[in-house]
Amino acid sequence: MACPALPLCGLATTEAERALPDINVRIRASMVNAGLPMDEHLVVRMTGCPNGCARPYIAEMGFVGDGPNSYQVCALVIVVWGFLLVHCL
Repeated sequence: MACPALPLCGLATTEAERALPDINVRIRASMVNAGLPMDEHLVVRMTGCPNGCARPYIAEMGFVGDGPNSYQVCALVIVVWGFLLVHCL
């Protein structure tokens, strides 16, 4: 899920809705390379500014725009077979 961001929102500092499909493809490829099944679900949300209209702060992986073509990863938790592999804030 992504907010409309640029060019529709006056608060946006970067793309969100138009950028997310490409990012989803890259995330899915990384998951497959890590050995996760193709039907594994991951909630990804992206906003074009820190206002957080798409609620990236509650997603399994959230991106918040902080400038032109620049994003901060809000939360990334990867658990495989019950083991915490990565946790970044």
